Amino acid sequence: MSPVDLRRSLFPDNTPESSLATSYVHVHELLGKAICDRRLRENAVITVDDLEVATGTSRSVVRESARVLGSLGLLQAKKRVGLRILPESEWNVFDPQVIRWRLESSDRARQIRELLDVRLAIEPDAARLASETGSAELAGQIISVAGALWTCGIEGNADEFSRNDALFHRLILHASGNSMFLRLSGVIRESLHERNMNILSESHASMEDVGLHLDLAHHVQRRQGDDAATVAREIIRRTQADEAR
Repeated sequence: MSPVDLRRSLFPDNTPESSLATSYVHVHELLGKAICDRRLRENAVITVDDLEVATGTSRSVVRESARVLGSLGLLQAKKRVGLRILPESEWNVFDPQVIRWRLESSDRARQIRELLDVRLAIEPDAARLASETGSAELAGQIISVAGALWTCGIEGNADEFSRNDALFHRLILHASGNSMFLRLSGVIRESLHERNMNILSESHASMEDVGLHLDLAHHVQRRQGDDAATVAREIIRRTQADEAR
């Protein structure tokens, strides 16, 4: 791939020269987004030299970006060959950065669907466990955050709503006592952020949805495991229905 073709893949909107990458973060983002959007096709090979020219940045910045993307399974560095773009089957699809890049890609709908599938598989069981084995202290925190979520929904504070929503769901995972569930909190946070920023940019949160969070919190506090699982499932099902419209 020539530096010109590479630059077109990295800057699909004809970004002017003054906006070329100047930092590791920028190059890292450019490459990650281009790979996840399939603008850089799997098994394509690019070189560090070509990336330097295409992004207008230094070799050290390009190498560090490639190293991090390699750790995410997006590309592979091979001596005397270059940087090979890896297929999706190698990507760390649970990494929050990869999730964000996929959400910003032309494959956004599939990423949202997969995120909801993961939530549906995990969160109802986490809610049941939180009810049955979670500590009273964590149950109290869940109640408190659910109350804050209600207030943010009424006031229409999108940023605070999103923050409390992510915290609420993380606390449910934490209260489950399952450390593997808790490790998925970043995945669920990205899913919630995407939904909240899209919905709350147009209107206030559905107070019916917020009410379900309050119901879930109370079921956890009262040790009502089956009821907690049912409500957790309903929260996700409503999200799926919204996305299908």
